[in-house]
Formats: sequence, structure tokens, C-alpha cells
Amino acid sequence: MSDESMGTPDLRKPATGPAHRPGDPTPVTDPPRGPVRGCLHAIGEFLLELVGEVLLGVLATASLAAAFLLAELAYRLSPALSYALGAVGVLVVVLGVRQLRRPRERRGRRGRVLAAATAGLGVWLLLCVFYASLSDALDLASVF
Repeated sequence: MSDESMGTPDLRKPATGPAHRPGDPTPVTDPPRGPVRGCLHAIGEFLLELVGEVLLGVLATASLAAAFLLAELAYRLSPALSYALGAVGVLVVVLGVRQLRRPRERRGRRGRVLAAATAGLGVWLLLCVFYASLSDALDLASVF
């Protein structure tokens, strides 16, 4: 008598049908790994997360420090110059947002540059805010 006639599948034979059929409620799992491969996989995920966190932190901190340093140098050179640069920056962002809201076909060269500058600034600000909030969230998680 074979094992299949008793209701238990024979694990020595490869499966003939698909492992997971559409609509089947059983979860799809990864193939089993040995302890060495599982450990290496966990170490790889940890290193990838660590490098990503360090890189994100260095980029956010360095870019914010450079922005504040440039603002301070401009203010020491001439307060009126620093206020004018701030106003120009706000104007670029406003015009860039206006260009981002227009259809792509109607944007000229200047509009595309303004839209790209605004999008780059937005991504940079999101990076800085994300890093600051992630750092705070991880600090709160270590308290509990």
C-alpha cells in the first residue's frame, strides 16, 4: 500500500500540479530554507536596512547642514541678499507648482525646469521629514 492511498502525500515525489491555485485560501509560503541560508538571508536584510538608514541619515543631515550654512553665509554677507534669495526661492517654488499643475504639452522649457526644481525640492524636503520622523519613531519604539 502506498502513502497516497492512506491520505498522506509522498514527499519524495515532486508535486505534479501547481502549488497554489487562484482563489485558494491557503497562504503561499517560500520554499523551506536550511538554517545557514535562513541566517544569511536575515543578515543580508539587516545589512540592507542598516545601510539604507545610514545613507538616508547622512544625506538628510548633510543637505540640511549645507542649506543652513549657505543661508548663514548669505546673511553675513548681506541680510538684504539673504532675504532676496529667500524670496526668489519661494517664487521658484510657487511657479514650479503652477507648472506642475499644467498639462505636459503646454509647458515650455522654463516651465519644465521650474517643475523639475520644485519636484526636486519636494523630494528633498520629504527625505528630511521622513528621516526626522523615522528617527523619532525608532526612539519612541525603544522606550516601550
